[in-house]
Amino acid sequence: MTLSNELALGAAPPERAGSAAAVLESGQELGGALGMAMLGSVGAAVYGRDMSATAPGAPDAARETLSGAVAVARQLPNQLRDAVLPTAFRAFTHSLNAAVAGAAAAMAGAAVLAVVLLRGTGPVPADGPGGRRPCHGEGSVVTEPAPPCAVRCVSRW
Repeated sequence: MTLSNELALGAAPPERAGSAAAVLESGQELGGALGMAMLGSVGAAVYGRDMSATAPGAPDAARETLSGAVAVARQLPNQLRDAVLPTAFRAFTHSLNAAVAGAAAAMAGAAVLAVVLLRGTGPVPADGPGGRRPCHGEGSVVTEPAPPCAVRCVSRW
């Protein structure tokens, strides 16, 4: 995310850098929460489907979560416990694989979107958007014109 943050903050006017950083941070938090929710839903759905298909007589707690299956298995006789636990572990592993495949598909889709949407965009000019020279470092200002590849900054403080 560092490159995208650099691009977005570099394109924002200096007086709006704080707002741009806040929007970027909010977007990252929202994206993380939505990603976890969607991938968790995929994993839970696959686990529940697998458990219902392979252990239809298991209690609801065992079909909902792995910890539920372990708790139920502790109360079962050894023979049934030996049947429920491996089934639950296989279903859980399959659900994790499905969630990872979903995450990989989402990342591949994001990469394709980035290539398509960013094709043809050029770099920000050395003197920044709107003719302002970029200046890195908190509290820095440009004191004199500089060549496009080098900007001389000094601290205001």
